[in-house]
Amino acid sequence: MRDTDWQILQALYKNPNMTKVANSFYMTQPSLTKRLKQMEEEFGVTIVNRTPKGLSFTPEGRYLADQAERYLVFMKETTETLAAMQKSTEETIVIGSSYTYSKYMLSELLFQYRKEHPSVQFEVVTDQSDALFRKLLDGTVDVGFIRGDYEGALERIRVGKSAACLVTKEPVKMEDLPGLDRIEYKTNDRTREILERWWNENFSTPVGNGMPVGYIDVAWQMIERGFGYTLCFLPEHFANEHNLCLTSLFWKDGTPVERNTWFFYPKSKRLSPALSQFVEYVAEGAKAGKNRK
Repeated sequence: MRDTDWQILQALYKNPNMTKVANSFYMTQPSLTKRLKQMEEEFGVTIVNRTPKGLSFTPEGRYLADQAERYLVFMKETTETLAAMQKSTEETIVIGSSYTYSKYMLSELLFQYRKEHPSVQFEVVTDQSDALFRKLLDGTVDVGFIRGDYEGALERIRVGKSAACLVTKEPVKMEDLPGLDRIEYKTNDRTREILERWWNENFSTPVGNGMPVGYIDVAWQMIERGFGYTLCFLPEHFANEHNLCLTSLFWKDGTPVERNTWFFYPKSKRLSPALSQFVEYVAEGAKAGKNRK
């Protein structure tokens, strides 16, 4: 039995009219009659009886028509599943990642994931966390590793927590900070809000503008050369290569000033097979503490 034979059986059972079914399969009526006869010979049963009112399916014919329905559904599901599996091995996952997460965490995570899923490709988009969150919402990136707390129509998993520090070349007194030179670096709005809230809780003078230097690792280099201090959240696995003085920041109630790192992804109904596998991998790693400080 060929697939078209099962399709013919199904079509005849739903519409027992030889002429119409033959036309739908671009066949002549004699050709369709011949195919039906070959099916009957293959199974050794009579599938239909021809009556003045048209075709009448025998009990064996009705059974074969029912099996045709099941077979065609099975083949459709099988073909679609295999196509989805093939697509999942070829899919490129677009990952949005903050600068420091890309530098200190992402490469190892992707390296380990590729060991288990060698066919999956990645494209990494690095930007400020607030910009990345907007890209997630508009679908420009598939998933994102983002510093700070953002709210939107997305799922999220916490994958890290980093502590805020005062970074100086030499030890200084906290009360002297308003009179010292500050170095300002690029960061997202949520991070800036947390650090400014800490400043306003401890000092009556506004934080003011510091010397802009670009990214945070440039700020560390400038501090080593004595240009001033900065307030920042130290990334996971931070290596103090410049031998800087790191002083942890605390709120008035004694709790440390911290910032969450989240893995954001779309609602489950929008996940492709490859993306679903990656989300599950990150979730398992977060649960086991692999992605946290």
